[in-house]
Amino acid sequence: MRLVAAAVLASLVAAADPSAAAFTVGVLRRDSLLIPFAAFDGRRWSAPWPLPTLDRAIPINLTSVPKGWWGKAGLRDTWQARIAGATQTLQVTQPDVVNVHCTRQIALRTDYRPAEPPPPPTVQPYPKDGLAVSPPQPVAPIAILPAGATELLPVWPTMRDAFNKAERDTASRFHDPMSEQARERIDPQIEAAYAYGDNPRIYYIESSRTYRTLGSESCAIAFGTGWIVKTGDYRPQATTVDLLPCDRYGATYMLPFGVMPLHGNLYWFAQFSGWDHERFVVVEVKAQEVEAVVNVWGGGC
Repeated sequence: MRLVAAAVLASLVAAADPSAAAFTVGVLRRDSLLIPFAAFDGRRWSAPWPLPTLDRAIPINLTSVPKGWWGKAGLRDTWQARIAGATQTLQVTQPDVVNVHCTRQIALRTDYRPAEPPPPPTVQPYPKDGLAVSPPQPVAPIAILPAGATELLPVWPTMRDAFNKAERDTASRFHDPMSEQARERIDPQIEAAYAYGDNPRIYYIESSRTYRTLGSESCAIAFGTGWIVKTGDYRPQATTVDLLPCDRYGATYMLPFGVMPLHGNLYWFAQFSGWDHERFVVVEVKAQEVEAVVNVWGGGC
């Protein structure tokens, strides 16, 4: 079955494989600022754009941006963004700087006009409206599924079993307030689910279960994240469970941007963020594992 899954995944990717040209990928904020975070040179991924810091000088114009920041594709003044399911061409006007949590990031100001007014810059993590690519490349959408979607009913047993296994591993290394038997009498609940493809169909699921001590204010949450691939059956990949306080400090949530089939591989673009941090990730989804080929710190405290 795993060999069949690998062959099906490879054929799905190859059928939608775009050109092999070098390009740069960035995230578009609602305030019209664009932050590049990954570059593809025709063969490999890298992250040449500088990381956030408090003391980096802002280039005065695009030609002043160091060449090494762009990657192989070079200076990019025109971008194509995928926003709410549609593509839009953006023109960069100048370099700029933006506060991200407790630090600052060099960004590119664009002529983007959001459909709704941007919130104050103090909002963190700041809303992102889409993925931007230059030169343009095909980007496929990721489905956002309601937590109670009928489609998730056959996924749930696999998610539950992977959740229990991952929490046993966490409990073996850290204190867990409940015994294994008591924990696993409580069903984990799906909080968010994202999916791409038909056969195979790839899911990323966030789930949790809450532990409260009777007669006490003690409270903890087991928060799980993981990938599940459906071919003929459902197979879990890379599930982790963290034990958190009930204010959820320390939880990290995905904001999916899109998927790109490239060179027979499948790449999933997303932001992962929490109360005090954000990062941008390019995940290669394989038949039997997932791998972050780019994992860039986007700012934090």
